[in-house]
Amino acid sequence: MKKILVFIVTVLAVVGIQRAEAQSQSSYFMGGTYFRTDLNPAFAPKRGYVALPVLGGVDVDVSSNFLSVNNFVFERDGGLVTAFHSSVSSEEFLKKMPNRGRLAMNMKSNILGVGFYVGNLYFNLGLNANVSTDASMSMDLFKAVKQLGNGIYDLGNTAFNANAYMDAYVGTSIRILRNLRVGARAKLLVGIANFGGDFNKLQVNVDPNVVNGVMSGQWRANGVFIDNSMVRAGSELPLDEVMRTDLGYIFSNFKNYGLAFDLGAEMCFLDNHLRVSAAVTDLGFICWGKKSHIGGIIDGEFNYSGMNIETSEIEANYDYELLVTDGSETQGYTSMLNCSLNIGAEYNILNDRIGFGLLSHTTFYNTMSYSELTASVNFRPLHWLSATVSHTFLNRNRAGIFGFALNLYTSGINFYAGMDYIDLCWVKGPTLGSMKPSLPRYAKSLNAYVGVGFSFGGAKDMYSDNGVKSKKAKKSKKATEAEN
Repeated sequence: MKKILVFIVTVLAVVGIQRAEAQSQSSYFMGGTYFRTDLNPAFAPKRGYVALPVLGGVDVDVSSNFLSVNNFVFERDGGLVTAFHSSVSSEEFLKKMPNRGRLAMNMKSNILGVGFYVGNLYFNLGLNANVSTDASMSMDLFKAVKQLGNGIYDLGNTAFNANAYMDAYVGTSIRILRNLRVGARAKLLVGIANFGGDFNKLQVNVDPNVVNGVMSGQWRANGVFIDNSMVRAGSELPLDEVMRTDLGYIFSNFKNYGLAFDLGAEMCFLDNHLRVSAAVTDLGFICWGKKSHIGGIIDGEFNYSGMNIETSEIEANYDYELLVTDGSETQGYTSMLNCSLNIGAEYNILNDRIGFGLLSHTTFYNTMSYSELTASVNFRPLHWLSATVSHTFLNRNRAGIFGFALNLYTSGINFYAGMDYIDLCWVKGPTLGSMKPSLPRYAKSLNAYVGVGFSFGGAKDMYSDNGVKSKKAKKSKKATEAEN
């Protein structure tokens, strides 16, 4: 088990310090940037580009519907106390909690990326490393943590899932009608690791004399470092005994393949003032092979009756099993990627220098779905500079949670940086030594990104490529031709 945990931490660290696939809402309407093709493959940058490892981007993304300082800190007598203070009632704490807790993290490392134009057609290809995790939990978990008193706590229907994989992609963006551009990206996937499980029963009963509980569920694991040839049905073989750390075996075991697609479109109306777009990304699956698959049943019960004061021994017993399936009988399985749906509309004024955008973003995880609505004001004062200010609604986000993004796209370099869920309200956190740091109060999610790409080629007008030019542009062109 220790080796598995070390592997997971290593993958998360290596991928996390590079570029996370955060589906950044603030950058959706930011024209000229190459990374927008991750959000909608119909979008195209103004120039070709080359993205290198690490420099290609650094991005951190954590999404939840309950993790905020405001949900766990309360004002009392001019100061702040945690939710577990005796002055905070269970009702006061639990009314801030959702019916189901949701937590997700997505990360992508752009190992290499290249984009270029052939005439008015835009092509891009590259290689990415990906990690995605998601978990869904019962509200009774929050109740149990707060009350720790007599009662029955039902923590069933708790589930988690994690994927680590590589994808090699090739995509294009094409104008097919005067005001319509479409795009597609195909991805060949190679699975590295998959972990998942769910508890169909996880119940704890607390009374004055004893604490007892029962649990049952299923678990699975698959990866290039697993060899199930020695596993026998019903055994309690420690997981680290099926781990293979020799590189020869690991590289020969890259046999978990899959396929995914990104599909998108953008249409212009009202002389290019109104742009409507939609995209589905990461619509795909990975087939995990039989040889590297282990899984089984989680089954057990436990009870705790206290501590013997004379002997200082804890009086508890349990009957817990983590049974595995026979390696010769194990079947492969298919896992779906976390698919996303983006639907956006933007109205532009002042010859495209200012735009007002509205984006609906939904991610379909294995254990849940997650939706947000983002409104933005987008500024393009210069042909090589754009910036965005946004606010994300839904998911109980309140006023004062903003997003910001900035992009510079000159003839030689493309620099971008931004952050979603910027909280303008901060409170003093707990004392750490001689320090008492300030913490954002209301934000429940975190997303920050920065990166550099190298541009080449002449600048393209993405919207005139669609055959749609503003009336002012047409008049200016006619005036120039008349003068000549």
